[in-house]
Amino acid sequence: MRGRPVEDLVVNIGTWIETVGPLGYVLAPLLMVTVAILPFPAEFPAMVNGMMFGPWVGTLVTWGGAVVGAMISFELSRRLGRPLAERFVPPAALARVDRAVERADWWGLLLPRFIPVIAFTALNWGAGLTPVSRWRFAWTTALGILPGAIVFTAGGAGLPLLVERFPTLMWTVAGLLVAYGGWRLYRSARPAAHLPPAGEAQAAVPGGAGPGTAASGPGEGRGHQAMP
Repeated sequence: MRGRPVEDLVVNIGTWIETVGPLGYVLAPLLMVTVAILPFPAEFPAMVNGMMFGPWVGTLVTWGGAVVGAMISFELSRRLGRPLAERFVPPAALARVDRAVERADWWGLLLPRFIPVIAFTALNWGAGLTPVSRWRFAWTTALGILPGAIVFTAGGAGLPLLVERFPTLMWTVAGLLVAYGGWRLYRSARPAAHLPPAGEAQAAVPGGAGPGTAASGPGEGRGHQAMP
């Protein structure tokens, strides 16, 4: 009986899938777009997509919805977040971030997609604050999230059989996934704490001690140009 809660959850999800019917082809992508914009873990919806559509179509739904949601987050951050950051963050601090992104090149966006501890949503919004081009963000996101989409969607597709054969193991795995999802949600919802205070940021740049002093180097002003 220890595995019963997991079995009940799978049965309830299966019942819900049967009642949704063709509408699921609309709701599932919208859900993936939503979790890519808001700080919610995408692993559980990906597994539900696997149960609903199977491994192949489910992966396409998971991957496509996540890419669209990531692009929406990126655009919102670029249009709304960057002007806000330029208003409250010292120009020298923003200039250092921009230079770091330029030095990192495309692999600085691709590699974090393969690291589970880096929040997917935070990376989407954070990239919009930098001068990275839309195309570079789009292709690194699409490529970087594909392995995870395949793994979690395929796991969801085979979940009913695993629960039937290994209920205790699935109960343990479910508990770990819930804990992991809660931790990811906590990390995504935390306010950014890595930007230095205004005084420290100005002191760290030679000649930038005055609060009204603007950076004079290329690309260090309040505006920024998208990288090719």
